[in-house]
Amino acid sequence: MSNRDGFTGGFWLGTLVGGVVGGIVGATIASQRANRIDAETENGRLSGGGNDRRPLKSSRRRSYDRMELARQSLDAKINDLNNAIDSVRSSIGHPPGDSFDPSLERLNEDVKSQKSIDA
Repeated sequence: MSNRDGFTGGFWLGTLVGGVVGGIVGATIASQRANRIDAETENGRLSGGGNDRRPLKSSRRRSYDRMELARQSLDAKINDLNNAIDSVRSSIGHPPGDSFDPSLERLNEDVKSQKSIDA
């Protein structure tokens, strides 16, 4: 029975000590890798020719590239939509610069009739 009672205390103590030691080792390794990557960047090995600018991280670069592709795709779609609108306008019989709106047409007629009444 005394072995079972000591097991619980030893288990928690081992867990605590193992967590602390593992955290210290992990932080040390991560720090060394970060320092090595910074040194390689400063030497120009990762910057693509020794630029003075620090390169974007790969995840930022990929994100920027995806945004640029989305912007270009959106520009192309807007251009296609504008072409389709111009095509429909010309097939209806309104020139591309003419903004035909029936409510505006009625308003123009009302203004003309009002001017003729005033005159």
